Amino acid sequence: MGTLLRAKRSWAEWKLRTSTSPSLSSRSSPHPLQNHHPPKTIQYIRWRTPARGTVKINCDGAKSPNGASAGFVIRSWTGGLLLAGGRFLEQAPILVAEATAVRDGIIAALDAGFRSIEVEGDNQIVIRAIQGRIEPPWRIASLIEDIRNLSRRCEVILFNHTYREGNRAADWIAKYGSSIRSTSLTFFHHPPPESFNVY
Repeated sequence: MGTLLRAKRSWAEWKLRTSTSPSLSSRSSPHPLQNHHPPKTIQYIRWRTPARGTVKINCDGAKSPNGASAGFVIRSWTGGLLLAGGRFLEQAPILVAEATAVRDGIIAALDAGFRSIEVEGDNQIVIRAIQGRIEPPWRIASLIEDIRNLSRRCEVILFNHTYREGNRAADWIAKYGSSIRSTSLTFFHHPPPESFNVY
């Protein structure tokens, strides 16, 4: 009889020790997921249409063994291609190519009669310099000044940074500019005959 009582007591003590009480379980054996962070949300980056009545200029520069080049793409608030342009810049630094693309794109938009403009580029130095958030590097100081002067002719103009994934069309045109090998701006009112993904 005593053996049976001892066995019952031991069973009760074991049950108490291994209960799922928060105070005991958190000290002895934490849940395997307790210290892990929740999975991060995947964010897909893509080109987005501007506000109604506004055109968006995407700008980019490229560097290849041939040299540097600049390109821009202007699209409407419905996403349709309005105009694209590119030029070869020989051995210019990439910052010069990026800033040249912005200036060329704004000039083209203004010449086409647009005054409400959103500009996107994937070079943070150029965008921040235009916004006045950093001092423009000396190589692009005159181009930044040109861009600011041109901006005064707009009713509304916004400058935003985007990631490369949201700037593919301008990147394609900029790279295409190195194959043109012309320092004069070449315009496209329709996508070039080669594969051109406007998004």
